[in-house]
Amino acid sequence: MQIDRRKFMAGVVATGVLPAAATIPVPARAAAPPVGKQAPGFYRFKVGDFEVTTLFDGNVKVADPNKFIVNKTPEEISVALDAAAIPRDNMRNPFVPVVVNTGKNLVLIDTGFGDNGPPGVGGLMGNMAAAGIDPKNIDTVLITHFHGDHISGIRAKAGTANYPNAEVIVATSEYKFWTDEGEASRAAQVWKGGFAGVKRVFDPIAKDVKRAEYGNEVVPGITMIDSRGHSPGHASYLVTSGTGKLMVLGDVTNNPAIFARNPEFQLWADMIPDLALTNRRKLLDMASADKIRVVGYHYVFPSTGYFVKQGKGYEFAPAAWEGTL
Repeated sequence: MQIDRRKFMAGVVATGVLPAAATIPVPARAAAPPVGKQAPGFYRFKVGDFEVTTLFDGNVKVADPNKFIVNKTPEEISVALDAAAIPRDNMRNPFVPVVVNTGKNLVLIDTGFGDNGPPGVGGLMGNMAAAGIDPKNIDTVLITHFHGDHISGIRAKAGTANYPNAEVIVATSEYKFWTDEGEASRAAQVWKGGFAGVKRVFDPIAKDVKRAEYGNEVVPGITMIDSRGHSPGHASYLVTSGTGKLMVLGDVTNNPAIFARNPEFQLWADMIPDLALTNRRKLLDMASADKIRVVGYHYVFPSTGYFVKQGKGYEFAPAAWEGTL
């Protein structure tokens, strides 16, 4: 049967119905200009009955990877960065404190820079507010070690305490090292500012700072772990609730795509490199063998996942994003 095209199209127009192929295109329109800022940097998950929140303080660009990693050649560093898809000209170092809500205690582990850091950091307080956490309700501050990116946020630049109702708990050996005038006088120039920062933060509260030993339960459900090496008294924390476990590693490794995959790589800030390597392997062995979830202070946000032993190193597997708790 022959169809007259002109009659067919006339009928279509009369009925007001066009075939799909004849639909008139509508120009695309931009809905809105770019926002230009990120969402608040906090992320929550459960460990047993405890609620854990990682909080983004910010990040800085690593100026020179060849000075960030100090015991490998530029060629070896380039190979490691390429394997981790990290561009040499945009390697980032993030800073991620943690809040653990046990139901009885509200515990902050490390405090970021506060308002004492370089551009690109200092976001902890704002992200804490976005997460609904009032700094006045923090009752315990645990410190992994006394490097400035971990302790500076205890006290604002103006001198006021950012967590006025919190008991501050630190490792005895870390406190002893950084408050020793002899150690301060012998310190390499790169650490002179660190000793000054410790005095600024801790001198006003020296009599109230609680010093604890490795292996002690410093808060019900949170135990201090010996992880010395990155600093002379570095501590990590094992969080336990029911069958749930979490290791808050601090700086046992910096970026795991570099320093866990290649544990022998030495970070410029590893103050006792051989001991740092020993304890890095010990804790990553424990985390991988027992399938313990971890949080790392310098891991890509939200900074939590698991380690899998791979050859001579460890592969970091980020935990799946949890939409509900």
